[in-house]
Amino acid sequence: MKRAGFSLIEVSIAIFILAMVIAVSVPAFVRSYNDMLLRETARTFATTCQYGRIEAVQRQTNTVLHVSLDQQRFWLAGGGETVLKNCELTRRVSIVAAELTDDPGKGAREIEIAFYPNGTCDSASVVFRGTDKATLAATVDPITCKAVAYPVKP
Repeated sequence: MKRAGFSLIEVSIAIFILAMVIAVSVPAFVRSYNDMLLRETARTFATTCQYGRIEAVQRQTNTVLHVSLDQQRFWLAGGGETVLKNCELTRRVSIVAAELTDDPGKGAREIEIAFYPNGTCDSASVVFRGTDKATLAATVDPITCKAVAYPVKP
């Protein structure tokens, strides 16, 4: 009489193959996840810039986007320093540099990008870095207030 089932060797081989597939795919998944977080942070920064422009035009008062390297966050403040949007970064993404393009090289730990009621803003550049050293720079166009992110070499 024959028994149906798998032998211990067959099960061991299947587990070994499964372990190898997981060992190969997990690092790629982690890199993909970290890259997604970095790109999402740059997109959030870009949408915050657009929101700052809209608020400045609608309220007919300046709004200010604060970028802090020390606090690792950026936030949008309206008239009277009312916080309109607050964005804290995850541990997997950091702000490594931020400067106003019209006032470069001061090495400030915090910058303030002003959005004006006429729909323009200060020109600025912010650099984000992920845990795997991938780096994105976002530059803010002073005419359109759009932030465009592009990869840079670390």
